Amino acid sequence: LKPKSPIREQYHAIRASIQLAINENNIQTMVIISGEELEGKSTIAANLAITFAEVGKKVLLIDANFRQPSAHTAFEKENEVGLSTFLVENLSISECITESNIENLGLLFCGPIPLNPSELLGSRRMETLINELKESYDIVIFDTPAVSSVADSLILANICDGVLMAVRSGKNGVENVEFARDMFSNTNAFFLGAVLNDARIHKKKSKKKNK
Repeated sequence: LKPKSPIREQYHAIRASIQLAINENNIQTMVIISGEELEGKSTIAANLAITFAEVGKKVLLIDANFRQPSAHTAFEKENEVGLSTFLVENLSISECITESNIENLGLLFCGPIPLNPSELLGSRRMETLINELKESYDIVIFDTPAVSSVADSLILANICDGVLMAVRSGKNGVENVEFARDMFSNTNAFFLGAVLNDARIHKKKSKKKNK
């Protein structure tokens, strides 16, 4: 949200990088995934949602991480209703969506943590919800648990259009990253690529020669 922040510009660069693939593959629903926890996917999901909203897209950010929800904390909102209440109770989706302070951006928080997350995400009601949201939003972005923890993100990838992977620099080996990538490459979603997060750029200092 800081106009002159270099980090903000990086997120705009990410949006621009995947925009062509989104257009060519008619991607409206996108799952942000990672191989392990603490790779930054929730931060990427939230900031990417903001960048799409800033260019005039109608965006919905959904916290589908029933294990460790965090979107409500990031946006400083309550988590009393959300995705879980829609899937379990007889509420309309409009009753569960929270308006953000950002134009064009809606928020569907996790809601109370359910006992059967995987079953809810793989339910017929969830599929119906995704189809309904496509009629109301240009982009729907899902934040999900790590694939190493549970199968929730894989379930969503099979009913969504695209997948974007978060990879934290120095946390995972190449083999682990490739394994997670291959798992999602076998889903119905188009694999958009990976975002390298928390990379450290070291500038080499030029040494002056002694005369």
